[in-house]
Amino acid sequence: MCRISRQLILIILLLLFFIPANAAEPVKIGIILAKTGNAALDSSNGFEAARYAAKTINEKGGILNRQIQIIELDNKSTPIGSKQAALDAVEKGVCCVVGAVWSSHSLAMARVLQQKQIPMISPSSTNPSVTLIGDYIFRICFNDNFQGKVMADFAINDLNAQKAVVLTNTSSKYSIGLSDAFIKGFSEKGKVIWQTDYIEGTTNFSSQLEKINTLNPDVAFIPDHFRESGFIIKQAGSLGINITFLGGDGWLNQMYKYGGKAIEGNYYSAQWHHLTNDLTSKIFVETYSKTHKTAKHPVIPLVYDSVTLMANAIKRAGSTDTKAIRDAIAATDNFKGVTGKITFDKNGDPVNKPAVILKFKNNDSVYFKQVRP
Repeated sequence: MCRISRQLILIILLLLFFIPANAAEPVKIGIILAKTGNAALDSSNGFEAARYAAKTINEKGGILNRQIQIIELDNKSTPIGSKQAALDAVEKGVCCVVGAVWSSHSLAMARVLQQKQIPMISPSSTNPSVTLIGDYIFRICFNDNFQGKVMADFAINDLNAQKAVVLTNTSSKYSIGLSDAFIKGFSEKGKVIWQTDYIEGTTNFSSQLEKINTLNPDVAFIPDHFRESGFIIKQAGSLGINITFLGGDGWLNQMYKYGGKAIEGNYYSAQWHHLTNDLTSKIFVETYSKTHKTAKHPVIPLVYDSVTLMANAIKRAGSTDTKAIRDAIAATDNFKGVTGKITFDKNGDPVNKPAVILKFKNNDSVYFKQVRP
């Protein structure tokens, strides 16, 4: 019995000696998005996209001869939940993080991850303040300074608008930042005749809409996510208000759930559209659609690009050391993503990422035009 035990111990020691120390250790990448709460409808597809990206990379041998392990964390659609999810990601030993979708969530995460010096890439948080938190924070989407100007120019040049009103959700940093950018851009050639605000969770907008009806603007800009924006447009229709509504990349097809047919004919800016002519994008849509019910939601390619870019940076760094990964991300040059080529500026923002303008038509978002910086 004693001799058998000694033999077993010898075998175990030999195995430990010949197996590389890190062979069984996965590369842990944290994914912080919403599985519950109001943001879940906007970002839940992102978890599937992250799993798909990891599976695709792992089937090709992984990175650094190791498999990628996706650590999924629910931010519960709140800044507090996002902060806690970031702390949990640190506790679980991730070397980098992808997330979140909403800007207020990413800001809460970024403060934690910058302090812990863990690289973070947001797939779609557009508030300019996100990447200004520090040098470990990046995004692969355009920011609100750009899309606000895009929608202001579109209103003036394409819709011949001269008067605009703006409705801002003061509970949302995304909404506040995008409002400011639109107002600044529109005021260059047109006039913002009224600005009003509301808080998240509002469902009755009759007082604001009654005044808008008396002002008779050419366009109304609602820089918010789909729930409140949908309610506003639906109620405007019931009051007989016949103006064009404009929004940002927080709208998407989820608007139909809250606005119904009333949102038809209105426009918004987006990060990507599944019918773009880009070959990389076309191949992704075709391949992804074989195993998933949809590839249309922009969060899908944005999260996919974030994970694959992160993996590429880890490979170039040759290490899971967080500073080495940060430096590799910062040095990214023309990374070919589904949503376009990605090179970062000094603030961690992508340079020359285009926007697309979409129109609600026939229960879908239809491509209208592309706008480059």
